[in-house]
Amino acid sequence: MMTIDDMLSQVAQIVGTAPKDQPDTKMQMPVHNEMKVISEAAANPKADPGGILRMRPELGLKMAKEIIYCIERGAEMMGVNAVIAVADGGGKLIALEAMDSSLIASVRAAQDKAYTAVALKMPTHTALEESRGGALDGYTNGNGILMLGGGMPISFNGTVIGGIGVSGGTKDQDIALAKTGAVYFEKRTESLR
Repeated sequence: MMTIDDMLSQVAQIVGTAPKDQPDTKMQMPVHNEMKVISEAAANPKADPGGILRMRPELGLKMAKEIIYCIERGAEMMGVNAVIAVADGGGKLIALEAMDSSLIASVRAAQDKAYTAVALKMPTHTALEESRGGALDGYTNGNGILMLGGGMPISFNGTVIGGIGVSGGTKDQDIALAKTGAVYFEKRTESLR
């Protein structure tokens, strides 16, 4: 059985095999409120002390498909029939894939894990630990929140812009696969940072 470290060591190989539709897979900058942000920064230089406006990229369908492809390859290596969900920065589902012979229950679980990773801005297994006497003490599952291993936020320059949810394997397998997707995203977008 592969460990998390084994999976992460495979990321470089997986990154090289993911389908990349250049240049369409480049992350897009949102146009909504862009002029407002620029005019506010120009009117108040203290709001942007470095003089650099940092726009938040949006996670799109093509990038979500690349992340899913990467996780699916990892799941095949592990022998796991996973369900993989990718959500945007608002927790809205972008893409969902259920591998052959995956569990029906994993469909909702994967979606909820992706949503939870965005909503709480942390991995779902960390949220579970924090709900037991930590910063989230007393917080419970429900209303789309699912604090089981397998949810990972997707971050860009320190800002959560999406989430990954994986369900179908053991806790450690789901965590490893979700982490692999997040690491893939980081490596894939290095040139944009």
